[in-house]
Amino acid sequence: MSQVQQIFVGSETGQLKRIFLHRPGRELQRITFDNKDDLLIDEIVWIQRARENHDAFAGLLRDNGAEVLYFQDCLADVVADLNVREALLDEALALEPHDKNLSAALKGMVMEMPPEDVADTLVCGMTKREASGGLKNLPSLALRAMDSEAFLFRPLPNLYFQRDPYFFVRNGVVLSSMRFLARQREPLYAKHIFQNHPLFSGVKIIFGLAPGDSYPNVIEGGDFMVLCEDCVAVGISQRSTAGTVQTIGGRLARELGIKRILAVDIPKKRAYMHLDTVFTMVDSDAFTVYPGVHEDMRVWELEYAENGDVSRITESRSLMESLKKCLGLETIRFIETGGGDPVEASRDQWNDGTNTLAIAPGVVVTYESNVASNAALRENGITVHEINGSELGKGRGGPRCMSMPLMRAWR
Repeated sequence: MSQVQQIFVGSETGQLKRIFLHRPGRELQRITFDNKDDLLIDEIVWIQRARENHDAFAGLLRDNGAEVLYFQDCLADVVADLNVREALLDEALALEPHDKNLSAALKGMVMEMPPEDVADTLVCGMTKREASGGLKNLPSLALRAMDSEAFLFRPLPNLYFQRDPYFFVRNGVVLSSMRFLARQREPLYAKHIFQNHPLFSGVKIIFGLAPGDSYPNVIEGGDFMVLCEDCVAVGISQRSTAGTVQTIGGRLARELGIKRILAVDIPKKRAYMHLDTVFTMVDSDAFTVYPGVHEDMRVWELEYAENGDVSRITESRSLMESLKKCLGLETIRFIETGGGDPVEASRDQWNDGTNTLAIAPGVVVTYESNVASNAALRENGITVHEINGSELGKGRGGPRCMSMPLMRAWR
């Protein structure tokens, strides 16, 4: 298989061929009433049921022709190389509030682990109690000031939302600059996977390596949609800033031939966390949208020259008209969450009724709990595959949030 064929995402709805997931693990068992807000999880998750939900999701994707790859497996693959492991640990420990003695001791401890245990520790975290045997008599004030259940490596309970820490466009990838500290190690791990794993040998890293590609210049993958091979939509949201959107647009133009970006300003609220919580593409001419939001959205069309310079910025009065222009269509269909009913829409919005994953044109995966929204999709000719998200949705994300396509059919 050629490099381009291994990784290529040129649309939101092309037949799904390969996808990245993260199967929930021990990191979700770290969530307590006291730390859940800092870890960006709204409720305590029942891990066994969450894994059952996720396994059913992965099985559905396989049954529909997609190869499923797991993030943690790829992480274990790359940290088998001790040089990669050392570089990754140096960067990861720099994001923890440790003194040099504690960081050095932790690094030494993890350098001796088998690769699978390294990946597990990096994702699931490690407490002082769990590491105490290897840290006796260490001259570290940070260590001595911690209680026994404090984290030496913080867990990553949001990692099963694979849409956010990076996103693919054609055969390129943008490493996200995450808004909140709880998630800033996720794109770091992804960087080492994409730089070192043979599955990603042809991938261009478009953003995430330069000194300025970090906080406060934030961008997250849930705000990003590949509308077609030369046009993308990006949300200006609670977690993605306008300046970063323009910067990334220039690099996409220069490196991948993207010609136009639709920058969509959405409410800066947790309920509207990313663009894909209020708006997703379900067919070549159809989108699911939260009622009323698109009428209040400000939209700018950014056109780019081949060298990455912005040639024109035009404010649009209509998201629908901008989409028509971008996609070269005379008509666009908006399918309202909750079937347009304000009460049903509000209920389904909290349960990610708009966050659909297209696995082929006009074929989507949704949570079964969003009854009214799913009925509206079917009434508009969309084939709906439902999954149980009773536990998965507690992190506030749906099927699109949980997945990152790596390969879609070109047409």
